[in-house]
Amino acid sequence: HTVITGFERENLSFQVVKGQNKQKYIDAYVGKNNQESGIIYCATRKTVDHLYERLQQKGISVGRYHAGLSSTERETEQNRFLSDEITVMVATNAFGMGIDKSNVRYVIHAQMPKNMESYYQEAGRAGRDGLPSECILLQSEQDVQVQRFLIDQSFGDENHKNQELQKLYQMRDYCHTQGCLQAYILHYFGEQEADNCGRCSNCLDER
Repeated sequence: HTVITGFERENLSFQVVKGQNKQKYIDAYVGKNNQESGIIYCATRKTVDHLYERLQQKGISVGRYHAGLSSTERETEQNRFLSDEITVMVATNAFGMGIDKSNVRYVIHAQMPKNMESYYQEAGRAGRDGLPSECILLQSEQDVQVQRFLIDQSFGDENHKNQELQKLYQMRDYCHTQGCLQAYILHYFGEQEADNCGRCSNCLDER
């Protein structure tokens, strides 16, 4: 038997938040959901460290994960998260490969990722137990500049960098679409018949 499934995750609700103070938003959201397990993704190590220290000062049970930590530190933090010793992990995209934690209730992207593939893979770490979970992207135009800088500094020829830039602009288009967010994602991955999900921030926007 061959089982073919689509990209849709019916228990996930997608949100794009623009024009808000990111730190205040995260403080409020994590504070309100302090019993829930969540991941906050950042584009740079500096942002991870800053958010980690800020949440720690507010009494949140938080860990951090990025390539600047030793392998022992990374493994310790990862295990603490998997065993529910800490509820929140602040991390770069170095975190998550092979992570099988079913009860992640939210994934917040504090900065826009570089492409839709990365975003959907990282956001998809929420709600693997099938229960309702939130995927929130905090977007600002400065994020585009950060990702352009990272692409410029990356290895690869000009053709590769141009391809990465095109994917970055598609990610930016996702943040500004007026249509259903999940339908945009599914269209990106080739599912042209995707219906509106009825639960993302755009579907629920009554303006």
